[in-house]
Amino acid sequence: MWSRLARFVIKYRLVLLIGLFTATAVMGFFASKVKLSYDFARAIPTDNPKYKDYVAFREKFGDDGNVLVIAVQLENFFELKNFKAYTHLQEQIKKVPNVSSVLSVPSAINLQKNELTEKLDAVKIFSDSITTQAEIDSAKAVLYNLPFYKSLLYNQESNSYLMAVGINKDSLNSPKRSKIIQDILACTKSYETATNIETHISGLPLIRTIVGDRIQKEMKFFLIGSLALSTLILLLFFRSGSTTIISLLVVLFGVIWSVGVLYLCGYKITLLTALTPPLVVVIGIPNCIYFINKSIHLTWLVKIKTKL
Repeated sequence: MWSRLARFVIKYRLVLLIGLFTATAVMGFFASKVKLSYDFARAIPTDNPKYKDYVAFREKFGDDGNVLVIAVQLENFFELKNFKAYTHLQEQIKKVPNVSSVLSVPSAINLQKNELTEKLDAVKIFSDSITTQAEIDSAKAVLYNLPFYKSLLYNQESNSYLMAVGINKDSLNSPKRSKIIQDILACTKSYETATNIETHISGLPLIRTIVGDRIQKEMKFFLIGSLALSTLILLLFFRSGSTTIISLLVVLFGVIWSVGVLYLCGYKITLLTALTPPLVVVIGIPNCIYFINKSIHLTWLVKIKTKL
């Protein structure tokens, strides 16, 4: 059986090689379409009662996974210079593409009854045209008299003030995520440089972006590192450039096929699946060494038998 298979492969090697390269090119096309997953893996089964409660809560009240929070701690926050700088930071973040909303102290509103329409009108507590310290102090008193914003936008005891940045959910689940977060971080960096006030940033968008970018970098690092190390090992073992190139081609084909299969099966690159390409390299190279050694050994046996 194996001898028949070997004769078939040798006889139709050109056709088989063309078919292999064509199929690999197709799988390479699919591999280029694989996407990075920005969602954390579930730690509990989907049929767990607690997980079902969580899903029901999310469906009823929505998901806060698209909110980034920026906090500052400053005793003289309501001084005219500091407040203006903080307001400018809010305006700059609003201009960032795919930022849907910004909620902070300067944008806080109060509900006032309209005598004509007998409805409640939303009126900004801090006017956009504030130019004096007296106006800020007056608006500050109104803010502190509204219990709704206490511990939500500010903590008077610790002099902490929070800014909630809403980001478009569809953009957060796309490669645009990194650019959005970088633009927001650039705004906060400019604010820190201009005022020497430290900002503290957190939220799922930031955490997921950092984790996602790290997965991409580490995947490339381990893949390139494993290929470089494998090349060195092959050169040391065989001292042959052609053998090394053939072995690397076999391994690279395996990497392309493995990533292509991930895409065809509907999977994305996660913290776990990112290990697949380096593992294919690490597992494939020893197999190449084994088969090449076996081939050399059989070749010498054939030559010896022929002489005898």
